[in-house]
Amino acid sequence: MMDQNGFPKPLQDAVTVTTAGATGVARLVIQGLLEIVDDRAELRRATDFLREKLTGYAPIWHLTRAAHGDEPASALRRIRDELEQAVDNSVKAAVDWVGRHGGGPVAVAPSSSIIDRVLAELGPAPAGEPAIALAGADAIGPDRVLNIKGTLELARRLPTLVVTTGLKLVPGPVFEQLGAPVFEPIPLRQFAAVVIDGEVFSPAAAGRRAATLRE
Repeated sequence: MMDQNGFPKPLQDAVTVTTAGATGVARLVIQGLLEIVDDRAELRRATDFLREKLTGYAPIWHLTRAAHGDEPASALRRIRDELEQAVDNSVKAAVDWVGRHGGGPVAVAPSSSIIDRVLAELGPAPAGEPAIALAGADAIGPDRVLNIKGTLELARRLPTLVVTTGLKLVPGPVFEQLGAPVFEPIPLRQFAAVVIDGEVFSPAAAGRRAATLRE
């Protein structure tokens, strides 16, 4: 097991935080990698450490590719800036989707910072039983979603919208390598729709976007 001593604090926090969700973890990782971006050997050691510790998070694949590229600093900053805009767009699209589906109470899969943002935008929940649900995603592959356990039961029970960003899309071989005890793979077809960077996709279309990525 790799020793995390000596890594910037954001990287240490990224592997221990339990309330940030995959997007929050990605923010911490970007911040930490930028602190050591001029030391290629340390950057590689850090990404090896992150892949070992954060085995269920698709963003680590994207961030590792950026960190190992020709211009890691600019690539990581671009991802950081695009991520914030993508989150804002996805939150807005999810709020609009809830409104189009009656605007009533919603059930949610826990541990998603994007879903927390959506709930805050929706405001106090009206009374009644939920007729729709929202879930984040830790990874989306060509035909499956990886998310916290309990998401499959939720998606079977209620029409469920996945709300996420392009940083969660990975090709099939990468998806097969992801997983952790707290996560479960769910067929994409189980969901009603998928919001990616503010655009609403059918589950099949979201899967095709993941399938176009290359290792």
